[in-house]
Amino acid sequence: MTDLLIIIDMQEGFRCKLSEQIIPNINHLIKKFNGNIVFSCFKNQNKSMFETALKWKSFQNKEERATLGELKKYEFSVYWHDSYTILNKKLIDYINENKFNNIYLCGIYTDVCIIKAAMDGFDCNLNMKVVADCCMSLHSQNHHKTTIDSIKHIIGKNNVVNTIV
Repeated sequence: MTDLLIIIDMQEGFRCKLSEQIIPNINHLIKKFNGNIVFSCFKNQNKSMFETALKWKSFQNKEERATLGELKKYEFSVYWHDSYTILNKKLIDYINENKFNNIYLCGIYTDVCIIKAAMDGFDCNLNMKVVADCCMSLHSQNHHKTTIDSIKHIIGKNNVVNTIV
């Protein structure tokens, strides 16, 4: 058995100063990670709740859905999600088939997809770990810090780690 790193939503449509801040840390993590690595990327479906309820039509084109250019050199498998959770049937099947010891999460939105994945995985009896210095909230640095504090209470403080010590 081995570990799994899931890099969440590091896509061109989410490019901004805050998302760019964590790219060096993610590159460092990828280089030192001993296990399997996959991307989880968001795709907004036509007539989704994002479009109908939130009036948000982003991520319906390939330019916004593309992996950030700085991470494109890594040709990891991509698991697409079209809701807040990344743990859809296809990714859960992959996880169950490979019987990973630990599942590490990094990427963006700490306060949306990262916390949702951590909680969903915890509820599925998966050993979830959040790599705090490889995550960011695009709402603000403060949202990120507050969410990391919450995650420590929700899945356990020993399940929040950093790449830079």
